[in-house]
Amino acid sequence: MAQARRDRRSARHADEANRRETSLGARLPSAEELLRGHPLLGKDIRRDIEGFVDSAFVELTDEEAAASLRRLAEASRVGKQDGEPDDTAILSALRACRLSSEADADGSIRLRCVIYAALLGDVDAARAVAAEAALAAYVQDWHLEGDGSELVWQAAAWSAYAAAQVGPFRRLPYAITEMPSARERVDAFADEFRLRVGRVAVEVD
Repeated sequence: MAQARRDRRSARHADEANRRETSLGARLPSAEELLRGHPLLGKDIRRDIEGFVDSAFVELTDEEAAASLRRLAEASRVGKQDGEPDDTAILSALRACRLSSEADADGSIRLRCVIYAALLGDVDAARAVAAEAALAAYVQDWHLEGDGSELVWQAAAWSAYAAAQVGPFRRLPYAITEMPSARERVDAFADEFRLRVGRVAVEVD
């Protein structure tokens, strides 16, 4: 039991260090880390896309998949309109991606592209991310994770975010609905789920 606690503490510290490096733009997060709520490279989706495409080309041999990612990288470099980034081109490139299971054997490229689309407000993509996070939480080796509950909170948060996008049956708190980005809204939902479940767990223990 004591060793398990030490292992989880080490895993948590490593996770925190990775998040800091990614936020500073010193490390490209994996698709799995993005699914767990890690920040984008330098907290910038365009920078993350370019870094991801550059790294993917190292091993990618499928011509159609390579062409899709090339168009995605080009879309991420589209200029700004009225001083704000225009994400329409990126979403269009993501939806046009042709990535076969042969070209993306472990599914990490397709997962990353779906996460990008979700972060840009695509509701169907947000639902897919929620489902993927829930499944990943179920099959993970909980005893090897620093905080195995992170995927659970992300799954619940993406589900709540998708519901909020299409029109929830209940009014949402102002602070969440007014947050400018999908990442901020999802993180707010996840933090609230974690906080409330933690309180209940203490009360009923």
